[in-house]
Order: sequence, then C-alpha cells, then structure tokens
Amino acid sequence: MKTKKTMLILFAVMAIFTQCKKSDKSNNDNTTTTANTKTVELDVHNDIINWRYYSFERGMEVIILNYSDTLGWDLGIHYENFRTNGGASGIGQGAIIDLGAVDFSTVTLSSIGSNTYTLDDSITVITTTSMPPHTEKTPGSILLEDMFLSPSGPPPHTYTPNNHVYIIRTASGKHVKLMGTSFFNNLGAEGYFNFKYELLD
Repeated sequence: MKTKKTMLILFAVMAIFTQCKKSDKSNNDNTTTTANTKTVELDVHNDIINWRYYSFERGMEVIILNYSDTLGWDLGIHYENFRTNGGASGIGQGAIIDLGAVDFSTVTLSSIGSNTYTLDDSITVITTTSMPPHTEKTPGSILLEDMFLSPSGPPPHTYTPNNHVYIIRTASGKHVKLMGTSFFNNLGAEGYFNFKYELLD
C-alpha cells in the first residue's frame, strides 16, 4: 500500500537541508485543548529516521526506550509513518478503524458499530538520511499510511490530509477518535504533524 511513498520521501529528506522557513517554537509538543478535543503539533522535521511516541491517556509525548515491551504509549510517529501499541508493534490492545471522511464532531463509541479493528502489521520506513536513503520493514499501521497524501517530486510538497476519522484503540483498551489535519507549521514549513483527537471513554 502506498508503493511510491518510500522512495519519494527522499525528497522530504532533501527538504530538511534545503527548507528556508524555520519555526521559532521550542516546544516540540504544542497541545491545545478545546472543549473535549485536543489539537497537537509535533515537530518532526529534523527527526525523519526516529520514532516518537504519544500517550492519549496522559495527553502528551512520552519517552519510550523499548516500544515493544511497554504499555506507556498509544501512537508512534515516524515522520509520516505510524504505529499503534498492539499487533506486531506492541504488547497493548492497540488497533485502528478507519471510518472514512466523516464529521469528526459526530463520531462516538457507537460509530464503531460492526467495523473491524485492524492490527499493526509491517510497513516500510526510511532509516538513514544518506542519499539514496535506506529503508527497512518494521512494525506499523498500514491504515494510517494514507493519513496524508504521499509526497511526489521535489519540494515543496502538499501532504494533503485525507480528512478520515480514525478510531484508535489504546494500549489499555480505551478508544480515541483522531484526525490528521496538517503536516506544516504556521509558517508553512513541512514536517510538523498536526492532529486532533478526543477520548471516547
């Protein structure tokens, strides 16, 4: 799925060294809460080969040393690749349902209905910033690969969000609705994962 993504992301690697727009934000986990919905911006533009981890229950980014042997995280972020804490990725109950392009505000636990959860399997990620970049197979979420449009051609890229609402089952078995909203900061620089989520139980 997304066969062009792995090779075309090398342009994102190039963009790290060529982009002229910089953010003056020093906080890598910029979180805003509106009613019950949290909006988050994670600065991953200089972190294209490393995994970052987010806990929905704690409402913050967390430091994880061994992702496969802890319940301390719910969503893993590797630039524009993702994993949940379940299936091939972890010991938790993590899994995904893709509800498609529906109204985020109307999604509740009952929206799950008869939808089947998809467990993490295997995805391909960039592992070096050398040219050409090296890739490897690693545990991850295939469904979340399509959250943003794959980059094509040299920068600037669009990373258009698909506007799908995802139900994420957390490591502890709770439920979160999530939508990716942008891959840019407010200065227009790419590599800033913006998403909104809400705990459903």
